Amino acid sequence: MSPYVPAPWFGFGTRVYELVRQLATRHVVTVLCPAAPEEEADVERLRSLGVKVHAVARPEPVRSARRLDQVVSLLSPLPFHVREHRTAAMQEAITSLIAAEQFDIVQLEGSQLCGFCFPGTACIVLDEHNIEYEVLQRMATGERTRVRRLFSAVEHRKFRRLERLWWTRVAGIAVTSDRELPVVRHHAPHTAAAVVPNAVDSEHFTPGNQEPNPGSILFMGTLKYRPNIDAVTFLLDEVLPDVRRSCPDAVLTIVGDGEAADLERFRRPGVVVTGRVPDVRPYLAGAAVTVVPVRIGGGTRLKVVEALAMGKAVVSTSLGCEGLAVRSGENVLLADDAGGFAGAIVRLLAEPQEARRMGLAGRKLVVEHYSWARACAALEELYDSIDWRSQPTKGMTGT
Repeated sequence: MSPYVPAPWFGFGTRVYELVRQLATRHVVTVLCPAAPEEEADVERLRSLGVKVHAVARPEPVRSARRLDQVVSLLSPLPFHVREHRTAAMQEAITSLIAAEQFDIVQLEGSQLCGFCFPGTACIVLDEHNIEYEVLQRMATGERTRVRRLFSAVEHRKFRRLERLWWTRVAGIAVTSDRELPVVRHHAPHTAAAVVPNAVDSEHFTPGNQEPNPGSILFMGTLKYRPNIDAVTFLLDEVLPDVRRSCPDAVLTIVGDGEAADLERFRRPGVVVTGRVPDVRPYLAGAAVTVVPVRIGGGTRLKVVEALAMGKAVVSTSLGCEGLAVRSGENVLLADDAGGFAGAIVRLLAEPQEARRMGLAGRKLVVEHYSWARACAALEELYDSIDWRSQPTKGMTGT
């Protein structure tokens, strides 16, 4: 069960899509998700994998109504992002599906789905793309406005209570990095848990013969996600001016879906904003440097492993590569302040041979350690480790 249609054009959707693709070769898989009419092609892509897809009509979001819902949610014990996804139509679909079919496992893609009720005897596995309360705690200190910091602080407290409760209720928990595993085990020592890393299809993302464009810098990521908006704002306002002092012809390309107003405010001389694209590989192929200036967030970032798989030099914050087995100076460059980040970009733009060496070292790393086949094997090992006899026989009730 996913809060979004699993599709390989954004990070969350890519993880779910690729794990479903792997699982479908050995298991009978059903996907339940909300979907808008314009997402029909993504739904059909899923069905082409031999997967049963139950798509629940998703109403068109209204930005002003969403803001009002956020204010109202402050009075609720449930986090806003749980309330946002908890619709009567989705609950009805859950109840109907579980009554009609006998599932061994119901996998929830993210703790945003922990407001639903799950009748029946299936084991519930929670795939934690992030430990959500950690992300919100970072946003509570890192957001640029006082209102956003306050809202994130309230959401952090709610999610902390919710996630820790559900960790003790579910049969199994998947996290994306070794750093997160002890956190989960500390609060839910009797729940099966495992690292199921984010990965990449290294045959799809592979280096080509195209020479990168001199001075080209690439950022990839959905701009409907607050940590990415913060990252781009930091990049444009604090990093890029320093880069341009040494490389005045540098061009930054920002690739990712986003609200029209956000995309427009990021456009400026020497900055190309594409919006959503059908394939990021041409943009990666042309980039001299890929940047991950993430200062807020959790989990691990698919944009890093995809760039490394294509042999690209990556400059990232420490948080941007958190949970990945990278080493600064060997297969990436890490910097956490604006000056250091700009200096790392300038260094790689000025030394294309060093950028190439670093990118190839990064590809070697992801080919050896970050395949979706390995990730899915870890997920199946988690399934096998569950003590089926200790699971509830009357289903689970949403909080």
